[in-house]
Amino acid sequence: MATAPYSDPSDGTQSGTLTRRQFLIGAGATAAMGAAPLAASDPVRAADRGGAPADIHGGAQISLDGYHELANSERLQQKKGNDFQFDQRVDAVKDLGCDPNGGKPVQDTLNSKIEDGMLVVFPAGTYAATGRINPDANRFGIVGKGYQEATKPPKPGGESVVFKMKAGSPIKLFNIGAKEALIGNFVIDQRKDGEMAGVTARSSGNVRVRDVRTVGAQTAVGNGDSTPFFFEPFARGGDSLIVFERCVARGGGIPGTKNIGGSAGVGIFQRNGETGRIVLKDCIIENMPDNGVYGARTTAEVIVLGGLYRNNDVSQVRVNGEARVDGVTIVIDEKNYTGLKSKANANERGPGWPGTNGLKLETDSTGAVSGGTVVKNCDLRANSVADAEQSNLGGVVNFFASAGAATLDNCRITNNVASTTSIIASNPSSAPKQVAITVKNSVIQGNGAGQNAAVNISSRPRSIVKNTCLSYPNASKDDIKGAGASNVSFGQQCESGAGLKAPEKVGSAGNLSSLPAPSVSYNGTGGGAARRRKKKKGLVKKIITTVFGGFLLIVFLFLGAIALIVVGALAGFGTLAALLGGE
Repeated sequence: MATAPYSDPSDGTQSGTLTRRQFLIGAGATAAMGAAPLAASDPVRAADRGGAPADIHGGAQISLDGYHELANSERLQQKKGNDFQFDQRVDAVKDLGCDPNGGKPVQDTLNSKIEDGMLVVFPAGTYAATGRINPDANRFGIVGKGYQEATKPPKPGGESVVFKMKAGSPIKLFNIGAKEALIGNFVIDQRKDGEMAGVTARSSGNVRVRDVRTVGAQTAVGNGDSTPFFFEPFARGGDSLIVFERCVARGGGIPGTKNIGGSAGVGIFQRNGETGRIVLKDCIIENMPDNGVYGARTTAEVIVLGGLYRNNDVSQVRVNGEARVDGVTIVIDEKNYTGLKSKANANERGPGWPGTNGLKLETDSTGAVSGGTVVKNCDLRANSVADAEQSNLGGVVNFFASAGAATLDNCRITNNVASTTSIIASNPSSAPKQVAITVKNSVIQGNGAGQNAAVNISSRPRSIVKNTCLSYPNASKDDIKGAGASNVSFGQQCESGAGLKAPEKVGSAGNLSSLPAPSVSYNGTGGGAARRRKKKKGLVKKIITTVFGGFLLIVFLFLGAIALIVVGALAGFGTLAALLGGE
């Protein structure tokens, strides 16, 4: 352990040892994130040149239970000593010799010079990379300057740290295999044609990747297995924890290239051996040709907390078994698609082709399921498809035949796509033993919601819809198939006791582009608006209590004064009587 850790006062820290408290500063704060304006000659997509909506998570908020899941895992890692305490802090340029002007590639320098216990801090600049960054150390960090204070991923330019891809082919740029690693606060620039860079984290301990933004789309396709995912976690060992937090990939890829190398935004394909927990928190994934989150073919426990998943092919979020999807905003709005639109690839027929879903649930045959999937406080929207003849929407929530049990709680499902079922569940021919589906405290709405049955569940005994509102014209009991119904309200006006139990947890039902980003914190108290309402209510309550208390005090003083006067008067009369009738 170094006796005199490196200190850089200009970086806003007091010592080179990064404590867990410092590391977690801002982890629960979510702010609106704007798309990075790129060069006008950029061929990737108009969205990255400023034409896209801001990086908005929507109004859905993570539940207290969701925060507890992450906090419990972090406490376990802290007890095991995996708490991001580093022995020394070094400057990537001054101490290691990295080139901040995009000249000499940095991967060889990092791979050879990073040692156990070292935190490498990159000052602002552009750093070229032509190969993998995979140091042979078991505990280290690679971060952009100002990491502790960051509340969102940086944008290219200005004071940000940018890794510029110059490999000429797709690579796993960060290929981390450490017991403990901290990665983040930088941009990966893959805008050059043919470039593609993934971030892979493999660990039996604790790895966090936070505030990483990729700019540019994946245009290189070939063998699907050789193309990296944008983000790829592997949690090895039952106690391991991999967290990808506030990671943004909006460039996507070429629609229709799923089977020839088009990548998922987050790929989780870990099936062998003991597996731990993977948490995706407040990420933004858009325009992918192969799922926003592909987390179904794994035996790891996948938890998706917060974030926005929009206009991805196949599905927005795809999970299995014991997964948790909490406070997530899912959007299918292909008429406002911001990804690649060229017809350069023969298999491409536009966004959403050959089909997509909102939330897709299934179970890998090697996985074991007991409690089932928890879906809570989610805002799921199917607003539009690009072409009714070419685009196919399987369901806003789609249970495959292999999917096990699940509970949807306090969710809002908006379905504006004709002939689309809001919640559809296939006959569980290959599913685990527990297959019942519960929908409770939720709302299903939209002008396409009633064209098919709103809920269509096949051969899943004990499935039930309760305390829920089917809020669209002519809704009826016939819109629920294959499930029981208890305290269900039908029609545009939801009756008391049916519908969202906590509507503030799923945000406004208006246009997503008009929604502010939620401000969430690790204490699970919900968004900034909710806290402000509570604060306002508390202030009003204090004022009322103070005024009422003051009034009571005045009354008591007044009554006390009267009592004293009366007692004094009686005493005076008694004395007078004694004098007049004395001996």
